[in-house]
Amino acid sequence: MTDADVPNNLLPVTCPVCGESQNTMVGGFDPNGLPVGTVNCMVCRYAFERDTYIRALEIRRQEFESLIGPGVL
Repeated sequence: MTDADVPNNLLPVTCPVCGESQNTMVGGFDPNGLPVGTVNCMVCRYAFERDTYIRALEIRRQEFESLIGPGVL
C-alpha cells in the first residue's frame, strides 16, 4: 500500500485505554475509506472493535472540522 491508497479523510483516533492517537492498520480500505482489517493502538496495542473505531473516527473528524487557522476569527 502506498500513501496514494490512503483516504484523504483518515485521521488518527484516540485510544480509550492509553489516550494516545497513534494507530496501525492491517489491510486496505473499503470504498467508504474505512479500514477492512484490524486497527490497533501503536502504544498499548489495544485492538479497536469496528464500532468503537468508527465512533472514535467520527469524534476526531468533528474535532478537526472545528479547528480554525491562525488569523481567522
